[in-house]
Amino acid sequence: MTATTLIDTLPASWYRDAQVFEKERRHIFARNWHLIGRSEQLAKPGDYVTGDVAGWPVFAVLDREGGLRAFHNVCRHRAGPLFDDAGGHCQTIRCLYHGWMYGFDGGLRTAPGFPETGALDKSKFGLFPVRVDAWRGLLFVCLDPEAPPLDAWMGDVADLSDPFPAITDFSFHSLTTYEGRCNWKAYGDNSCEGYHLPFIHGGLNKAVASADIRAYENGGFVGFDIGYSGEGDVRAGKGLWVYKFPAVLLHFSERAINVEQVEALEPGRIRIQSYYWVPKGDEKFGDDYVADSRAVIAEDMGVCERVQKNLDAGLYSSGKLSAEKEPGTIFFQQRIREAMDLPPVELGNSA
Repeated sequence: MTATTLIDTLPASWYRDAQVFEKERRHIFARNWHLIGRSEQLAKPGDYVTGDVAGWPVFAVLDREGGLRAFHNVCRHRAGPLFDDAGGHCQTIRCLYHGWMYGFDGGLRTAPGFPETGALDKSKFGLFPVRVDAWRGLLFVCLDPEAPPLDAWMGDVADLSDPFPAITDFSFHSLTTYEGRCNWKAYGDNSCEGYHLPFIHGGLNKAVASADIRAYENGGFVGFDIGYSGEGDVRAGKGLWVYKFPAVLLHFSERAINVEQVEALEPGRIRIQSYYWVPKGDEKFGDDYVADSRAVIAEDMGVCERVQKNLDAGLYSSGKLSAEKEPGTIFFQQRIREAMDLPPVELGNSA
């Protein structure tokens, strides 16, 4: 592929069609790992965090032996929720609808109104399990029992991020939630290239002196090797930006870490959970760093929402991508095409 090669974009219909989105849920999101929190949130038995994987509510809990467990947040009785908050601590898992109770291993313990012995075989009504694992202080879940382990899924991200300080070297600052009216792929297309920086991110563009953008097959991600100019208060030295397929962004630097999970809610709606770690004891830098990040995300979201409006309007059907300027977006869209050709992940008791 030469520098002048033009690559077809994904069809515009893929960014607005409900059937495409439903297919993506089982072909893409169910098959990949999804960030739902920080490992330190599960410090003692009974601690739990909840999340959402493309419409599947899930939760992770620390069991009484200190092991990680995760399940779909759905009772086996009549699909009631087990938790309705972001996280906390519990003594047992109890359905909020009719009070069915489960152990931390997911096994059904009591079913009020049903005889202790008889037609209801409790061993067949445990919670639907979900895979769970931690990577460098980050808590991930995966709905597909056949997917690669988390370490293998991260691939070369580990080696590339090794020169930078770890999450444990910083203090957790905050979690910020953003919502936007665009398709998750529109946000991904944007995040995998630096072509737009001079036009959308005036401040960030001045702060970035160099950017080497590459696609990595081992781990399936786009990596940005960043050199900062030193202009501004929060960006200096070296940086590493990662867009990990399908929708995790990791930003490493010498003074902070930011990790984002993009959640696909509807064909034209996303939510971003953005976690920030900053130097211990430097409150001003932490606040400035988070404010700078929020401004960049707002700029990205703004242009992606305007793109989505044009995609929804029905005039534009497809475009072209530049191998020179958009290698990351080409890689991202190729991963989508490949994933959509795979068999769907079958879940639950209807498979």
